[in-house]
Amino acid sequence: MSAPLEYRATRKRARIHDPRREFALSEIESEVRYDPLTGDSARICHFAFPKRELPDLSALAERTRNGCPFCPDSVERVTPRYPAELLPEGRMRRGEALLVPNLFPYDDVSAIVSMSRAHFLAMDAMPPAVVADALKLARDFILTAAPLVEAREAFGIVTWNYMPPSGASQVHPHMQVIVTDTPGNQLRRELEAEARFLAAQKRPYPAALLEAERGGARWLDEAGGVAWWVPYCPTGMLGDAQAMFVDQATVAGCDDAALDSFAQSLCSVLAAYARMGLWSFNLTLMPDALAETSGRHRLTARLLPRFYLHPQLHNSDTAYLQLLLGEKFAMITPEQHAAELRALLAAR
Repeated sequence: MSAPLEYRATRKRARIHDPRREFALSEIESEVRYDPLTGDSARICHFAFPKRELPDLSALAERTRNGCPFCPDSVERVTPRYPAELLPEGRMRRGEALLVPNLFPYDDVSAIVSMSRAHFLAMDAMPPAVVADALKLARDFILTAAPLVEAREAFGIVTWNYMPPSGASQVHPHMQVIVTDTPGNQLRRELEAEARFLAAQKRPYPAALLEAERGGARWLDEAGGVAWWVPYCPTGMLGDAQAMFVDQATVAGCDDAALDSFAQSLCSVLAAYARMGLWSFNLTLMPDALAETSGRHRLTARLLPRFYLHPQLHNSDTAYLQLLLGEKFAMITPEQHAAELRALLAAR
């Protein structure tokens, strides 16, 4: 019989003379959680954030429109083309989406998908059809480019940095697509852990995880072969969300219906975050290697809301813990975060 997943946590207690309580000696609790797959730790403390309101981003959109490389009046002139041996037309199109080479590539095959003719798409009104077309275009490119990656393993990875707090260099909505034999430390370590789990437990870790999370305190929704929940070990300060394609392991393996379903649910979750007053995010689709046949993995999407800690200072929501110690850090419990998201999703 397979062993259940281990959801492990350690309580921490700091003792201080608290000025909020007339310097009475007080204990303040925090928590360290351990990821049930990798064992990585994540810290959770308690911090009172003021209520956030979605800002008016129209001025930012207008200020960045001139000189935008992805707007219709510029994109053909200022973006590069692929050599004919990769793409005979130099670029790829689907609906409003246009795929071009990344002018500043960080792998052998590194592309950008300009998602829309519109310079700005609001997070609380993201069109699912636009998102779906961008994902389908990325998928088609991965299938085209993968044979050119001369490596034992090739990964087709899709990411989306939305608005400045996420690190996005352009307001115009765009995704990054890479086809690579170097998938990144986090994905590589997770896949290796999933392979060990499969060998030891004789079932895939994603199946065990879905069974453990479905209907629980961190569960959000499931429809069209895509399940959503809040991870036990949070990544971002205000929490994050995770999706799983229950029948696919790679973006390249998704049919149109799967990507339509994901885009629809993603846009609903984005709208819920916008109603929390959040207006930026990172999204990464985490695939297995294209040629992997063990069944160890399912395609997942990690959605991380990003924000400025202080609206006047514009200070980052990442610091030494995340960047130098490799430690995840949150100021809200995943269960509390999931409850708020569920309520917002139900009210849509």
